[in-house]
Amino acid sequence: MSATHVDLSSSRLHIPPGTANRWAMVFGGVGLLGLAATASGFFSEGTRIDALSAYLVAFFYVLTLGVGCMFFAALQHLVGARWSVVPRRIAENYGAFSPWLILLFIPIAVFAKDILPWMDIEKIKDPEYRSAVRIAMESKTWYLTVPFFFGRAVLFLIFWALSGMYYYKKSVEVDSTGDPYAILRLRKLAPPTVILFGLTLTFSAFDWLMGVDPTWATTMFGVYAFSGSIVSSLALIACTARTLHGYGYMDGVINDEHYHDLGKLVFAFTVFWAYIAYSMFMLIWYASLPEETVWYRKHWENGWSTLTWTLILLHFVVPFFGLLSRTAKRHPVLLKAFAALLVVMHWVDLYWLVMPLFRAQMRFSFYDFAALAGAAGLFFGVAARTFGKAALVPIRDPHLADSLGYDNG
Repeated sequence: MSATHVDLSSSRLHIPPGTANRWAMVFGGVGLLGLAATASGFFSEGTRIDALSAYLVAFFYVLTLGVGCMFFAALQHLVGARWSVVPRRIAENYGAFSPWLILLFIPIAVFAKDILPWMDIEKIKDPEYRSAVRIAMESKTWYLTVPFFFGRAVLFLIFWALSGMYYYKKSVEVDSTGDPYAILRLRKLAPPTVILFGLTLTFSAFDWLMGVDPTWATTMFGVYAFSGSIVSSLALIACTARTLHGYGYMDGVINDEHYHDLGKLVFAFTVFWAYIAYSMFMLIWYASLPEETVWYRKHWENGWSTLTWTLILLHFVVPFFGLLSRTAKRHPVLLKAFAALLVVMHWVDLYWLVMPLFRAQMRFSFYDFAALAGAAGLFFGVAARTFGKAALVPIRDPHLADSLGYDNG
């Protein structure tokens, strides 16, 4: 059955441009205020590190949400999935944010020496840590060089920008042309996109997060970043679908079967995230090497254990038991609530990764929330505008009819 023969006239598949633009203005306004407030801290010696570390967390937060959604769209094309045609446009809309990451990376590029100690070892005040960084650099000199660092960053950002926009634009074009060969082209491009996504996200996590402490390293860090990106992106897609459906959009198009599968994916990757987190900790604990265990010590002492337990409870225990049942995955309130929780906890996860390396004592700063409001406001502002530009589902995708009639059995 061709998607062009499906009657969608009774479904609300378009957000009026005026409505989308109003939400874009609201989110965008919050984003600009947050970014301005955060930027004000960059130029004062007393607040620079607080502001920059908060901005790094917020930047990587929206990065992982955006490119994670792009990965979801590419993966559906790779495996030829038909059930996901309906919710796929939501992922494509968020993935279209990727070009904005180039703009958001500028403050990190400008102030890189302030947050990455290996770039200017002489600025490190603690003589013991300065010596440790020098020793660590001896085996990483070929990799930790300024030109190579920025060269990698350019490649990452360009790949994400091109991939995010390409999958969005080609999908929207099919709404007008109905060209089935466009879907085949997207499918052929999916294998290298998925592979390059894994590589770029892994090495960006090495460079921009793990590089904050060059004396410590684990090969599992990239997989940990990947798991967080995927679970939060899936949760964002599920939460957005439920929200739109609650406002009367996509009625009769998205159904409990789609929500059930989204819920299963969110549940599965919640478990995967916990498995990777535990494995990373367990291997370091078992080896008991001082140069490795000190990283976890920083994330446990001086009040940080409270955030660690919060992460275990709200990023794993609560959503695990909450989404365990079939009912919860199909329930409009429960799925949305647990998905929203995971989207928020992804920021907490990144905060926990980064902040103990900058702050000896557990504390929140004004810049933490200003940076989050800035980056997330811009992210959702751009997304809101994108949602208003095209139909909420790929209305002429050749497999739409299969998705509309999907049944878990």
